[in-house]
Amino acid sequence: MKLSILAEKLNGRLIGPDGETEVRGVSTLQDAEPDQICYYGNRLYKKYLESTRALAVTQNRVVSSAANIILVEKPYHAFREALILFRNVTSSGFSGIHPTAVIHPQAILGQDVTVEPNAVVDTHAKIDNGTLIGAGSYIGPGVVIGSDSIVNSGVSIYHDCVIGKRVIIHSGVVIGSDGFGFVPDPEGHLKVPQNGNAVIEDDVEIGAGSTIDRGVVGSTLIGRYSKLDNLVHIAHNVIVGHGCMIAAQTGVAGSTVIGSGVVFGGQSGINGHITIGDGAVIAAQAGVMKSVPPGVTVSGYPARSHEKSLRMNAAIVDLPVFRRKVLEFMRKFSNTEEDNK
Repeated sequence: MKLSILAEKLNGRLIGPDGETEVRGVSTLQDAEPDQICYYGNRLYKKYLESTRALAVTQNRVVSSAANIILVEKPYHAFREALILFRNVTSSGFSGIHPTAVIHPQAILGQDVTVEPNAVVDTHAKIDNGTLIGAGSYIGPGVVIGSDSIVNSGVSIYHDCVIGKRVIIHSGVVIGSDGFGFVPDPEGHLKVPQNGNAVIEDDVEIGAGSTIDRGVVGSTLIGRYSKLDNLVHIAHNVIVGHGCMIAAQTGVAGSTVIGSGVVFGGQSGINGHITIGDGAVIAAQAGVMKSVPPGVTVSGYPARSHEKSLRMNAAIVDLPVFRRKVLEFMRKFSNTEEDNK
């Protein structure tokens, strides 16, 4: 579309001479072609502002080699809208129920549901209007999936789990597998039956390869608008609040309660039976052993307030010098004692 039209769609103001030029895509500052727009929002990429070939940069204030600027109030939001407008996604080549899909006679499918090749929808499962079940996925007995959700290929959803509306589940996800529950016994660990389920509320996205265990009793819950990265593990009876962001390789042990708006950095580990308050931030690779109050940022292992962790890390850097000085003092003190004898 014309650059001037794009600026209007982004609720922005175009500054530059090329309003009639066609925009054909979106790219990065360093890779953009003269018919693409890009976004600047990280100082690490400032060096590319002077050499970018982009037709326009989406930003509030910036100096760039691009001849045009689209002034917007929220640059990243505008960039997201541009990505949507120029989205290059190949929709499924299948529609309706593929002949190789296996649909149990007692399953209930709404209107415009797509079930791709070799998918299985088991007894009493209910799939609402406009939802897609990807190739090779398994929808277990009694599963409920809301409207306009996307279950990508190779997903397994165990019996009686509940998936909300507009949920996106990426390939390799397992929802409702048994939690890690065993009673120690001299003759071997005795399995604790996992009689609950897992509930995924509306507008959640679950990254590839993630696993969400079912509850022992009751439900494991992922609150609406929460986003899970790839390879995230949520154990049995965990409660995740609304709008949480959980980065890759995070693991949350059983029965932990997580408030709303909590952010987890990658590879963070969360102990079981604790509470993470609303708006808390868990830094990457933090090991959280006890409850975290609302709004607090923690880091390190074991996790402490971020300020304290920074001070401790700074002190660790000086430890070799401190150790050397202590040893020198000890040798000097020892020599002094010998002289006094």
